[in-house]
Amino acid sequence: MYDIRINNVGIDIEEVGTFKKELNNELFLCKIFSNQEIKYCKSKMEPHLSFAGKFCAKEAVIKSLNKKIEMKSIEILNNRNGQPEVYINGKKEKKIKCSISHSNTYAIAIAIILV
Repeated sequence: MYDIRINNVGIDIEEVGTFKKELNNELFLCKIFSNQEIKYCKSKMEPHLSFAGKFCAKEAVIKSLNKKIEMKSIEILNNRNGQPEVYINGKKEKKIKCSISHSNTYAIAIAIILV
């Protein structure tokens, strides 16, 4: 059995169509996503799915922190295994765990802050 203690949880769901419409809107993308996130998402066959997932993850992190924080200061970067990792102001947040999923219609993410 695992001894895991949860401090707080955040979750978000978005329609992916919104992000498909904004794929060529560099101002929109740069306001929310880091250069690394944009490069990662645009490397995918359907980048709007990845943008929607990362957006959801950022929203979930904000909700789990329960405080005002700029979306741009949060980065959701994938590790070598493809798992999303949370960075805030360039610092990896080891106590914040994140999971992202999507269909062709919706993206969802959860962020859990461990004690």
